[in-house]
Amino acid sequence: MTFTEKGTVEDYIIEELRELRWTYVEQKDVESRRRQDYDEPLVTDDLRESLRKVNSGIELSDSDLDFVLVSLRTIPATLEGTRRFLDIFRNGVVVPLQKEGKEHVVRLLDGVNLEENTFVVTRQFKVEGTQGGIRADVVLLVNGIPLVLIECKNPTTESADWLSAYHDIKTYEQKAPELFKYVQFSIATDGEKNRYFPNSFAEEGKDLTSEWRDFYPFSPKEFETGNGLKKTIYGLLSKQNLLELISNFIFAKKETTKATKVMARYMQFRASNRICDRVTDTLAKRDDKKFGLIWHWQGSGKTYTMAFAAWKLLHSPKAQNPSVFVMVDRTDLEDQIEKDFAFLEIPIERVESINDLIEVLQWGSEGKRGIFLVTIEKFRPRDFLRLKDKIEIKRENVIVLADEVHRTQYGDFASLMRSVFKNAFIFGFTGTPLTNGERNTFGQFSPRGEVYLDRYSMIDALRDGFTVPLSYEARLPEYHLNIDELKQFQTFEQQEITPLLSDEKKALKKKVAVIRAFVKKPERIERIAKDLASHFKEVVELTEMKAMLVTIDRDACVQYKNALDELLPKEYSEIVMTFNPKDPKPIRDYLAALRKRYSTKDAKEIKDKIIDNFKEKKEPKILIVTDMLITGFDSPNLWTMYLDKPLREHRALQAIARTNRPYLNKGSGLIVDYIGVIKELEEAFQRYEASDANDLKQVIRDLSVEETKFKRLLGEASAFFNGVNRENTREGLNRILAVLADSTVGKKFEDTMKELMKSYDMLSGYPFLVPYLLEYGWLVKVYVAYNKRFKKKDVDELKIEQLSKKTMKLIAETIDVEEIDDSYPTVEIDTDYILSLKKSPPKDIGAAIDVVATVERETGRRPESRFMLNLSRDVSRTYKNLRDRKIGTEEAVKNALKVSEQIVLWKKDEETMGKERHAIYEAFQSIIPDIGSAVTLEFATRLLDKLKASGLLFDGWQQQRDVRRKVMAETRLMLLSEFKGYRSRMDELTEAIYLALERA
Repeated sequence: MTFTEKGTVEDYIIEELRELRWTYVEQKDVESRRRQDYDEPLVTDDLRESLRKVNSGIELSDSDLDFVLVSLRTIPATLEGTRRFLDIFRNGVVVPLQKEGKEHVVRLLDGVNLEENTFVVTRQFKVEGTQGGIRADVVLLVNGIPLVLIECKNPTTESADWLSAYHDIKTYEQKAPELFKYVQFSIATDGEKNRYFPNSFAEEGKDLTSEWRDFYPFSPKEFETGNGLKKTIYGLLSKQNLLELISNFIFAKKETTKATKVMARYMQFRASNRICDRVTDTLAKRDDKKFGLIWHWQGSGKTYTMAFAAWKLLHSPKAQNPSVFVMVDRTDLEDQIEKDFAFLEIPIERVESINDLIEVLQWGSEGKRGIFLVTIEKFRPRDFLRLKDKIEIKRENVIVLADEVHRTQYGDFASLMRSVFKNAFIFGFTGTPLTNGERNTFGQFSPRGEVYLDRYSMIDALRDGFTVPLSYEARLPEYHLNIDELKQFQTFEQQEITPLLSDEKKALKKKVAVIRAFVKKPERIERIAKDLASHFKEVVELTEMKAMLVTIDRDACVQYKNALDELLPKEYSEIVMTFNPKDPKPIRDYLAALRKRYSTKDAKEIKDKIIDNFKEKKEPKILIVTDMLITGFDSPNLWTMYLDKPLREHRALQAIARTNRPYLNKGSGLIVDYIGVIKELEEAFQRYEASDANDLKQVIRDLSVEETKFKRLLGEASAFFNGVNRENTREGLNRILAVLADSTVGKKFEDTMKELMKSYDMLSGYPFLVPYLLEYGWLVKVYVAYNKRFKKKDVDELKIEQLSKKTMKLIAETIDVEEIDDSYPTVEIDTDYILSLKKSPPKDIGAAIDVVATVERETGRRPESRFMLNLSRDVSRTYKNLRDRKIGTEEAVKNALKVSEQIVLWKKDEETMGKERHAIYEAFQSIIPDIGSAVTLEFATRLLDKLKASGLLFDGWQQQRDVRRKVMAETRLMLLSEFKGYRSRMDELTEAIYLALERA
């Protein structure tokens, strides 16, 4: 039995969507409804009908409907166009009604009564784009508007997986960009692995592909089986969820150097909806809960969850035009919050003082509506006592979203806030788990019996690939603080968060003066700077990732900058910190030099430029900070954090988690501890619930764990070749590769090597690796040779640099790639090759795989040819069966010879007929083989002559839509006039010939 893409994946998706009450419409029926107008991605007849149905209270003329259609058609196929479409989708189009003579908002869909909309799924959806024609496997349309595209691959085909489907979608974006101003996200699937991403016209490989792992709001208990594809379908594509996502969880986002698209991850979608549901259910008296705690591990997008929740609450009629207060504890987080909320395109109003807060709360009779940013660091407890005496907000639809509740929402402040926001909803957000003591304390903010309203743990984030684990090492322990010293300084830091009275500050500063003096001793800083510079050059720099140095204070920042400038190029490092007029001279001098270097006096502008350069450019490579950026900073290229500041529990977790964002070759974030923080943090793990403590130990582990992992992976990779003679000859290499001939064994070796290369990138530069370098280099050589012989992939095609830039350097320095290429050359299939193969057929399975892989590669080079595509399927089947030992070498080579002979004949025909004529001939014969070759060839000649005489087949004609339309029309007319007996196959035949011409 042959498994096909359609039968194994497409049909399953469509059947599940039908279970969700989508209407399936056959391809031919959709094309009929589109009146074969493939330039237009909209199904205009369906859209017109839906507009009248959804806006039944308005008498819409045909001209009014035309106005809506023109409004959609004139949206540019850009990210800005996407933003405009989303605005129309959510808010409707203002239409000057002809009959009434006044303007009225016409909605595209009914967001309240879902069944008033039409939900259609179809397949093989064709669009003639400005840069070429496409045909998408599955498309979902709401009211005639294509909103989701799904590209499928056959899970039983080794050569095509979800990445191939993703590549196809990116090709579609290039060829038919006008489709993707409507399509808001796409799904690439091979039935086993499923990835969705928002379409943003990004460069291939730069999209944020994710897996949707939640049935929400469906209960998993409703499903007997919960495979990944089913979760994707129910979680993303149920009617309610799809409209919810597009209405409230997808946004166009502008950044300094680029524009992109933001789409919620499943845990953000779930948590935001749970917040909104709790608010609206309580306001409607269906519930009485007003609190909740959301724990989402650092790096999983907690701030975006707050932004999504704020947006939805502000736009929900059920929330009754609320006031949303976003509360953070530190001023350095304000810019980050504003930046992360910016994509909402709703001003978030900063509350700068207690008077500003009083004004907001007293606005009108019930307080100002909107989103407000309140920073606790700007207020003292006695400021809130003023509020308590002056203001009491009785309105219920006031929502507080409090960030990092560990610090701001406990104790006296919590009580004061509750006295002011007497009837408010209060939701706490944390990026770290609660200790046992905090669980009890937070009881006043959680409904009885509930610890978390929503939880997304460290292990969840690792599993989903949204974060990587953290490895740490302690260096120069002679300069570490002891546990008592760490705790004294951390207590001071914790209390300093809430501004104290002057006398209290002086008393606390005396307690830590001795500690601070020790940490900033010039000889200590000089010694650490030397070690840091050496570590950066030997371990970090070659990965092309970056680092951050966290110091004890701003003066230490300048000291470290001066020390590092003596050891590394000056442009390698930059300081990011605040500056004050009364700063000591070294800091003032540094600021003056900084202003001169950046040609501006604006310190904020300089800071933003440094951060942008760190994220987007080669330099700086090291950021030096003390308070700024250790929370809320998101830069995936940050790999290593050098810690020289005592940080306590949650602050330490927040800081080191800056390194946990996934990035190309990053296997784990790296923490280098120069002060002893990690030792104290390990002790703190005991204060967490057992499950959270175990998670922390899995996520944050000693670098020796990575070393153990490397040795394990190295052992596993080497074990494939136990008992095999490693003779350094071609015959020896052939024997080694023969071990990997079985496809299952080969795949395991590939997967092991990919993990091993990532681990090598983390550890290269450490003395630990020296004894293993010879074995590792040998395994890399085998990996390169394996791919060259059995997959005909050159080193450049393996994209090893994405896994390990250091391994690419090792290959360049120690492996003779040319020797491997000479041993296993990529040859062209011709008569000489066939004669050679017949004369000296391969005698072992390795050589046979080499032959079949050569033939497979040749057929894959001409994907535009239906004939070659069929051959490719045949030879791919032979390749798989041979590697799975389902057939022997003799049968495999026989099949390869047969295909090779057909390839040679095909090439000869192409050379004789000419490329364009042969393409038409082949396309014609593939649809209607019973028409003689001579007739087909004569038709191909006359069609080409006619098209060329009409001036249609010039260089680049495929990129001009009007010309493509004319070529299609001329082809169809000529076919209809000469082959009237085949009218039922005419559409198929026309398209096949057109595609052959387009690709020739």
